[in-house]
Amino acid sequence: MRRFIAGWLSDSIRFGLGLMFALAALQLPALTHAYTTALLQVAEGTRRDINQRKEVASQYYRWSDTMADAAAVDALRPLEPANAEGLSASIAREGLLRDSYRRLMAAPELLRPLKAGWELVEDAGTETREVLRIAWATHVPQVVISTAGAIYGLAGLMLGLLLAQLLLTFLAALWRPRPKRLNTAVERRHPTLPARDSLP
Repeated sequence: MRRFIAGWLSDSIRFGLGLMFALAALQLPALTHAYTTALLQVAEGTRRDINQRKEVASQYYRWSDTMADAAAVDALRPLEPANAEGLSASIAREGLLRDSYRRLMAAPELLRPLKAGWELVEDAGTETREVLRIAWATHVPQVVISTAGAIYGLAGLMLGLLLAQLLLTFLAALWRPRPKRLNTAVERRHPTLPARDSLP
C-alpha cells in the first residue's frame, strides 16, 4: 500500500508539473501578440500627444500645421525650453516604440517570444513597463493551434517533467532511511576476543 501511494504521488507530481508548464508555454505566442499590439497602441497614443502639442503651439504662435516634428522642436526651444524638451522626449519615445514593434514583427513567429523577452530584459524602462502592463491586462489565456504554439507547449512539457523528476529525486534522497549500524554498536559494547592459539 505504501508503494502504491508513493507511485501515485510521483505520477501526480510529474503529470501536474508537466501540464502546468505546457499550458504556460502555450501562452507565450498569444502573450507576444498582445505585447506587439500594446506597443503599437502606446506608440499611437504618443503620436496623438505629439500632434496635440504641435497643434497648440501652432495656434498660439501662428505656425504652419504641417510643420515637421524636428522643426517644431527647434522653433519651440527658444520660446519654451521646457515644452520643447517634453516634445522632443515624446518624439524619441514614439520612435523607440515603433522600432521595437518593427523588430518584433520582422522576426520569425517561432523566435518572436524569445526576442520580446530579450528586449524586456535589456530595456526595463517606464515605456516597457507600461506596454507590458497593457499587454498583460488585455491578454486572454488561450491555446493557439500553430507550429510555434506546439513547439513551445512541447518544450514546456519537457521542462515540467524534468523539474518534477529533479524534485522527486530530491525528496527520495531526503526520505530514504539510513542503514542502521547494529553490528558496529554490538562490537563496541562486546568486543570480540582474539582467538587463542591452539595447544600442541
